[in-house]
Amino acid sequence: MCARLSDLLENARRKSFVGRTQEIGLFEEMAFTPRPVQYLLYIYGPGGQGKTTLIKRLKDSCEERQIPYLHLDGRDTEAHPVSLMEHLRNNLQLPPDGDPFEAIAQSEQRTILFIDTYEKLSPIDDWVRTDFLPQLPANVFTLICSRNAPSMNWQADPGWKLLMKTKQLRNFSSEESLTYLQQRQVPLDSIEAILDFTHGHPLALSVVADIFEQHPNRTFNPDESPDIVRALLELFLQQVPGPAHKSALEICAMARLTTESLLEEVMGLSSAGILFDWLRQLSFIENSKDGLFPHDLVRETLVADLRWRHPDWYAELHGKVRDFLIRKMRETVGEVQRKYLFELIYLHRTNPVVRPFFDWQESGTFWMDKLLPEDIPAIEAMITAQEGDESLQAFRFWAQQPATAQVWVWRDAQKHPAAFVLKLNLHEWPADQPVGDPPVQLLLDTYRRRLQLRSGEQWALFRMWMANDTHQQPSSLQSSIFLAIVQYYFSPSLAVSMLNVSYPEFWKQIMHYGDLQELPEFDFVTNQMPFGWYIHDWRKRPVLAWLDLVGKREIDMRAGAEPAPEPPQLQMMVLSEPDFENFVGEALKSYHNRDELSDNPLTRSRLVLSETSPNAPVADRIAQLKNKIDLALKEIEESPVDGKYHRILYRTFINPVGSQEKTADFLNMSFSTYRRYLKSGMERLAALLWREEVEG
Repeated sequence: MCARLSDLLENARRKSFVGRTQEIGLFEEMAFTPRPVQYLLYIYGPGGQGKTTLIKRLKDSCEERQIPYLHLDGRDTEAHPVSLMEHLRNNLQLPPDGDPFEAIAQSEQRTILFIDTYEKLSPIDDWVRTDFLPQLPANVFTLICSRNAPSMNWQADPGWKLLMKTKQLRNFSSEESLTYLQQRQVPLDSIEAILDFTHGHPLALSVVADIFEQHPNRTFNPDESPDIVRALLELFLQQVPGPAHKSALEICAMARLTTESLLEEVMGLSSAGILFDWLRQLSFIENSKDGLFPHDLVRETLVADLRWRHPDWYAELHGKVRDFLIRKMRETVGEVQRKYLFELIYLHRTNPVVRPFFDWQESGTFWMDKLLPEDIPAIEAMITAQEGDESLQAFRFWAQQPATAQVWVWRDAQKHPAAFVLKLNLHEWPADQPVGDPPVQLLLDTYRRRLQLRSGEQWALFRMWMANDTHQQPSSLQSSIFLAIVQYYFSPSLAVSMLNVSYPEFWKQIMHYGDLQELPEFDFVTNQMPFGWYIHDWRKRPVLAWLDLVGKREIDMRAGAEPAPEPPQLQMMVLSEPDFENFVGEALKSYHNRDELSDNPLTRSRLVLSETSPNAPVADRIAQLKNKIDLALKEIEESPVDGKYHRILYRTFINPVGSQEKTADFLNMSFSTYRRYLKSGMERLAALLWREEVEG
């Protein structure tokens, strides 16, 4: 009987695998023994050491012995217990209400559970240790691969100290490196120099082999360098098939995840399939369900090199990737939109102004949740310890105002509150009702008049936020809180947001980077700590214009520098609803008169500037205003209720037939009926445009 192609592929994989004999032997000894003494092998090592490749080899060992296995990958699931359990159910092909532990227990046969990229699951590390793994039946052996060593909680747990073993992956030995290079058919006269240069770093060896695979006749003689991978990448980038391939690799390093559609838009191609496939076959490029990404070490090397070597090209690529993500955000909602938001924020990870205020490492043991009644005592204890009695009284006051106040909670592995945010919807607070929180009362007294909120507009005030152990100091929790606040900026109808911080001078630079302005006249002191407010008016700089601004600052700003002065720009007009409706009528009457439209305040309203920019030429703003009118007319035409107004509006303003009397006659309507329909149609058109003006 002929062998299957899959068997030949597996055999070729096994033959090409080199090294890791100690790790393979340890795994097989622990996992395949009839009466195991330990149930967990934890393997760790930095990026580029070949952990994922090792797991593939260990799967082969399981298949050779016909031992079933399950594979979970931290890249393919959110760091949340619910997501991980869903991932496990999918592996087992169970329905949403199926019990995976019971399903595994039904088989008395040994089962291996592989958990790869475990560092991505570090927010639920304690839950995995205390809840998830202990529920597995005793016929399951688990192997975890992570970039990070086990946390102290693993090492301090007396049970796991007996039931687990740890193993650190290190560079290949000289013999293993030699075998690998020979299998990759690297010329013998270059091997010694390669061994001396790479010191057995698996990723470095893989990159060298890729170079010789494309150029087998070259000689390896790089200059001495302490940074192996950087030097190898510099050599490799000189040998890519062409400029398009080089650009694709640079884009892949810049974006968090790379897809064909991203490459096509950024590079202006109708199809990027060939480039995408080329990236996918590179040894240092990995796959996920959402796209391609390089090893972190390779990514940061490529980005740093590009920024140093060609800053103008770096800025151009950065802008194109940003524009792609912003467009995707505008086309999506909910979870998908939040994914693209994270992609945008990821572009700022190396900026020297942002870096000190964010912890980009996925560490900690917490996730965001809603407030439960049993959380109140823990949150009150947190406030008392961090800010004292005055803040406690303010929190208690707002806790009794559910129509205005919301609390977001971050939980630890034991599901206890580890941090929280108190958000106030001040637009909901009655004007004649006093506030039992003096700093907020002072803001209300001044800004309720100053802001002139229009019907439907929201005023969000982030009154209080803190982590249990670090208060507002930069930390992974603080970073998660900031990301949640940024996500809220995309809420429809948000007009103004304010953020309260302790030690406002400390946060000044990052707040200015994010276009939040301080309000020093409202500073106050609580528990001998200074507090202050930062504000952003989203009507004057809508979210898309804001994204463009901070994107440019990511490129331009350097450590210790204030944001560069902005060129003078058109001031956005915040119109009342009656004025807005009046100017819609004027715009309809001037639809074909550019000079009159250029003077219409709607060309400086949020309705128009949210789609262009304050610095857009007047012709662009006029075109955008007419486009908004056309889209609203289209919505009226398609409405079964309002459709009767469309032909009146169209024949009066868009494609007119003459005076109103002539228009009524053309439409075969009495003049009084025509006037009544015209008035109602204009009101309906203004209402549709007003909704977009307020909601953004």
